[in-house]
Amino acid sequence: MKKQYGFTLVELLVVIAIIAVLAAILFPVLAQARAKARQGACMSNLGQIAKACLMYANDYNQMMPTVGWVFRPTPDDARLWTAMIAPYARNKEIFRCPSAPESEYGETWAQRARLSYGLNWFWGFPYQPSMDYIVSLSKVTRPAAAILVLDSMPLTPSPDPFGGYMVTPFGFENRTRVLPMNKPSGYATRHSDGVVVAFADGHAKWFKGDQLYARQSNGTPILQANDETLFDCNPVKLKWAVHLGERTGCP
Repeated sequence: MKKQYGFTLVELLVVIAIIAVLAAILFPVLAQARAKARQGACMSNLGQIAKACLMYANDYNQMMPTVGWVFRPTPDDARLWTAMIAPYARNKEIFRCPSAPESEYGETWAQRARLSYGLNWFWGFPYQPSMDYIVSLSKVTRPAAAILVLDSMPLTPSPDPFGGYMVTPFGFENRTRVLPMNKPSGYATRHSDGVVVAFADGHAKWFKGDQLYARQSNGTPILQANDETLFDCNPVKLKWAVHLGERTGCP
């Protein structure tokens, strides 16, 4: 008769401990790999969106898509920039960041808050009578540094929401201007504490969140009501005020 062998309790505990250690090592690595994959997909989305904007401008005398403004009356069926470039994108899924599963595609003013990508507000305000202009690509001196579209903060729809469809170089909290990271009307740092940005030359890149916000020449944030007309500065030398000239004395 053959002698039967089995695992002892100690051996089983050792195996379980080894599996637990391996899992503790591998799970964060796998999570990081998934996050990097989503970041790569987001970069691809924004690159396609930027190129669609450029194709739109090519058909409209170099005029770029525009944003509206929540403080002015705007009809609910007014078209967003997403609808303007949709014929050139041909895939509405690229308007949703894979790291923002709560976001939704929207193409009218009534749907503006749930978008996960926002247009830089300096490209134009067609529904604001006091600032009735649209930026032409011919006025942009450094398209490779001019912020076009980037990760935004999708919000639950409300009568007067910020966020989603546009991004400003400052955020809002109870209608008070604050640093823009992860605030309504600001940008979202949902990719390894950073944000993916697409530029007016069609390329997209990741930046650490606190490098991006607009600063005055003394390094302080641009938060005051009369500061949006100033030339902006930031450590990575990007341009929010795409239609303005270069500012000297940036930190």
